Amino acid sequence: MNYHKILVMVIPFCAILNCRDKIGKDLPDFNDYSFNTNVDGEGSFNIGYVFSIDKKSCIEKEYDFIYYTKDLTERKLLIPGSLVNEEFPMYWREVNLPFKIIKRANSDTLVIIKTNKEFIFKRVKNSD
Repeated sequence: MNYHKILVMVIPFCAILNCRDKIGKDLPDFNDYSFNTNVDGEGSFNIGYVFSIDKKSCIEKEYDFIYYTKDLTERKLLIPGSLVNEEFPMYWREVNLPFKIIKRANSDTLVIIKTNKEFIFKRVKNSD
């Protein structure tokens, strides 16, 4: 086999392996930002590793924010079509858009206001 063909296949493979570990490490942590803004759109932030609020791209590196709903009605308000009961935690990124988000940098809580109701999400360490 021609050495040129082998190099053409091996070099991109090595480049991909080298870049794979660096993706996302230089992005800012969501926990370091403060927000007091409306988030418009449809769906949720649950899709994707990187997300953007107020044109600030970030990732959740060390912490996440969860909320235990009081009942299925409250859960369906935040996640329409949900069939899961209130025993399971809900992550803030699962809440259906649009909503208002209020958060201070490095705070233990995150507040989401949806249909004039306030929901307080507590910070927890990621279990990656």
